[in-house]
Amino acid sequence: MKILIITYTREVNPGTFLQAYGVQYGLKQIFPKASIEYINHERLYSLTGKEKGSITTQKKDFTFLKSKALAIPRRIKYELLYKRLFHFSKDTFNFFDYDEKKFKAFAEEYNLICVGSDTILINIERNNHIGLMWLNNINTQKVFFAASAAPANFVIPDKYKYDLAQSFEKSIHLGVRDKVTKNMLIEQLGIPENKIQLQPDPTYLIPDSLLKLSVIYKYKLEKIKKKQKIALVNFTGECPYKKSISKVVKEQGYYVISTHFNPDADWNIMTLSPFEWGALFKYIDISITDRFHDSVFTLRNNTPVFAIDWENSRFNKNGFSKTNNLLTTYNLNEFHSIIKNKQDCELFINIFKKRHKTPDLEKIKVQIEKINTQIHNTYKIYLDNIKNNY
Repeated sequence: MKILIITYTREVNPGTFLQAYGVQYGLKQIFPKASIEYINHERLYSLTGKEKGSITTQKKDFTFLKSKALAIPRRIKYELLYKRLFHFSKDTFNFFDYDEKKFKAFAEEYNLICVGSDTILINIERNNHIGLMWLNNINTQKVFFAASAAPANFVIPDKYKYDLAQSFEKSIHLGVRDKVTKNMLIEQLGIPENKIQLQPDPTYLIPDSLLKLSVIYKYKLEKIKKKQKIALVNFTGECPYKKSISKVVKEQGYYVISTHFNPDADWNIMTLSPFEWGALFKYIDISITDRFHDSVFTLRNNTPVFAIDWENSRFNKNGFSKTNNLLTTYNLNEFHSIIKNKQDCELFINIFKKRHKTPDLEKIKVQIEKINTQIHNTYKIYLDNIKNNY
């Protein structure tokens, strides 16, 4: 049996790596003898971490250069792990600029194609050319595995609707990661609601035994925790609110760490492999972040997260985002904030000051743990269904 996984890979991003690995891990549980390959797609980002073709205006000061230098060991770890744990197809494709006949012949050599996870459906077409991840007119059994189009700020052209509706309805499992993707498939393609399953991020499938930190990191983190609580404060480099939020978190008595370079953190941990990164969260008392998988792994460890969206591209006109959807799953909507200006930031800071020390925090941790148990039980059902319907 040959299985092809179509998702994002080969980027130096722990969420990207672990979601892709989680898909493979899940499929191996039900098809242990299968040959599993990932589509060898052209890199979306260069090895410097910038989107290919983009022009950066960021000032290359000492802080910027220091952050890039600190990330070099991490990049090496990722490349080695991709080579060891991932098997890529011999043929390479651009997700949008590809030969349709060549891709159809390639795709139909596989017994099963798995699309997802991550926001693999975030775009429908470029230059009037439909993305290959939509599997338009591909006659192979298919699974959509926690695939997401969030925030789904696009309309599917009429010329694709009939064929895509047929393709999605015939899939042996149609799992999407969030409600906005589910609603898009219902409203734009007419997919019956009972055909679509809301499926958690596949990183939940990765066992804790595979997530390990080196002895040095463990020793330092345990030493810190004896004196202070630890807060992860993670924002992309351009976030204008990072400095003020980091300052307030420190004032509340936390030791601040970051895995994205943060000049205001007490410790920038920039050299972790994806599996080391995943193990870090068991030492964290609280997270404040704009990163989706930071939120996933914080919650996975039964810990509250203050999740922030501040980039317009990450939420739709109704304020929906993949992070917002995640917190809704845990009934923690009040821990999600959208920050568009200084006033929003000040409001968030006031909310954080009150909520991080609320007596109800322990009750919230119990609530999170119950949802995590439900997620693991749900995944067992989904994997069994895929196996039985194949």
